[in-house]
Amino acid sequence: YKNVGEDMMIIFGDDKDTARQDILSRIRFYAYPYAIHKSLKTGRGFLFFQSNTSLAVLSLPVPILSNGRKCSSQRSVLLHWLTMKEYDSEVCMDDFELAGARKDLKEAVDGYDEKAEVPVLMRFRCGHVAVGIAPLVPDYKLCIMLGKEYYGSGEGDGALQLNIDDM
Repeated sequence: YKNVGEDMMIIFGDDKDTARQDILSRIRFYAYPYAIHKSLKTGRGFLFFQSNTSLAVLSLPVPILSNGRKCSSQRSVLLHWLTMKEYDSEVCMDDFELAGARKDLKEAVDGYDEKAEVPVLMRFRCGHVAVGIAPLVPDYKLCIMLGKEYYGSGEGDGALQLNIDDM
């Protein structure tokens, strides 16, 4: 709550970095096995993370705003595993703002260690967009096993929605 403030905004870059890392650490046991499972099927790509809430709201530990009121909607994230080809043909064609992240995203996808890292493109309702490479936790072998268990029966063929407050 200290980083969000009364205006429900995160101002400083370091605070935004911390908020993104905290969010990814909350979903990693579902998101990263999904990413590895999808990457084994479709090849190199990145985890496209989208949220129906702002970075500030999603970063809160519980769904209570800084003014003490409950969040008006379920906090959730939608995850896709995309290749750069899919990004160019589907995402950039519909969303020019995300096309601006292409250079950094391509560098992340070309340079990541697939057994230790996951490239991530994050977009929040507030318009905040970030590209980065996250360390793979749990490790690669466990992600393969969890990916097969969670998504091996075809359940991981599309997007993955995670309701943050149910985790």
